[in-house]
Amino acid sequence: MKAACLLRSGTVRGPYANLTALTANAVNPVNFTMQTRDFGLNRKTTFKRLPGMSSDEMHANYAHPGEKEEGSIDYRSWKGKHRPEAEEIPFGEWTIKSKRCGAIARKIGMMNTHDARGVRLTLTVLRMEENQVVEIRKKIAPRTKERQVNILMGAGNEDVRNLNKGQMIQFRRAGIAPKEKLIEFPVSLDALLPVGTSLNVRHFVPGQFVDIISTSKDKGFQGVMKRWGFKGQRATHGVSLTHRQLGSTGACQNPGRIWKGKKMAGHMGNNRCTFFNMKLYKIDVDRNLLFLMGSVPGQNGSWVQLKDAARRPFIPENPPPFPTFDNANLPPGQADVNEIVMDVSHLQDPFAYG
Repeated sequence: MKAACLLRSGTVRGPYANLTALTANAVNPVNFTMQTRDFGLNRKTTFKRLPGMSSDEMHANYAHPGEKEEGSIDYRSWKGKHRPEAEEIPFGEWTIKSKRCGAIARKIGMMNTHDARGVRLTLTVLRMEENQVVEIRKKIAPRTKERQVNILMGAGNEDVRNLNKGQMIQFRRAGIAPKEKLIEFPVSLDALLPVGTSLNVRHFVPGQFVDIISTSKDKGFQGVMKRWGFKGQRATHGVSLTHRQLGSTGACQNPGRIWKGKKMAGHMGNNRCTFFNMKLYKIDVDRNLLFLMGSVPGQNGSWVQLKDAARRPFIPENPPPFPTFDNANLPPGQADVNEIVMDVSHLQDPFAYG
């Protein structure tokens, strides 16, 4: 409406001058240059827009150089729309450079058990709840300018009444039920999974190492003794009402200030924690449970990210299920397996002396 009114008024000056000229020449194909910010890659890109073409159709026709190379996914352009009718995802074999997709689990609690040697183990129980691939996202790394592929994984079931319009459209395109938790996992091109693929505990192998990410318990405002483990002050001999206080915090006139990073009382907990090289002891296939050796940060009911350990990878002699476990091609005799426990026969017997 503004452009039409400005055309009737005659000569236009100011910020609407270019808009008027563009509207007046709309009967011919328009070539114009616009400044775009494509996933951190700033550059000028020329788009060709024909009469009647929407902005989405204009951007969908644009692709980065090398988009159709062999081995790349072709069903979603780097700046386009989701096209499930053209899904072409090649599946390859596992290599030492392959990066599988991670999973999302909910912390259930902790328990104790004994392995085949009689050694007592402390385990954390995690449950994988309806893990499904929601979307495949492609982007360009801001620093290295390399093409990266992330898998958006969803877990849990969410009430539709708690979703906004954008989230409802996202799940409707994927054709899956709404998810409570969404997390992106970077993967290699040979480890891509189609949208809607489900993951279960057989995606991991007992005995392997995993890296976990979760949020620690929120402790609120705490003093220095609980937050940092300070000794505190004496109970007698002149100390009154300051037994658990910090005490001196620094020097006098020189430097005349408190050093940055000084340990003081403050908010404790509710931090994003990453634990490396946690060993998976057992999986329960029927109940979709994972048993990790050691403790996992966070309260019961919180979400935990799991992925293959980066510092303790698999060996070529024993590769993992790639790109994930296939229930259709089960080995003979494993169709009715309910529980898989880590093999400890190669470990030293703690009760053997001599």
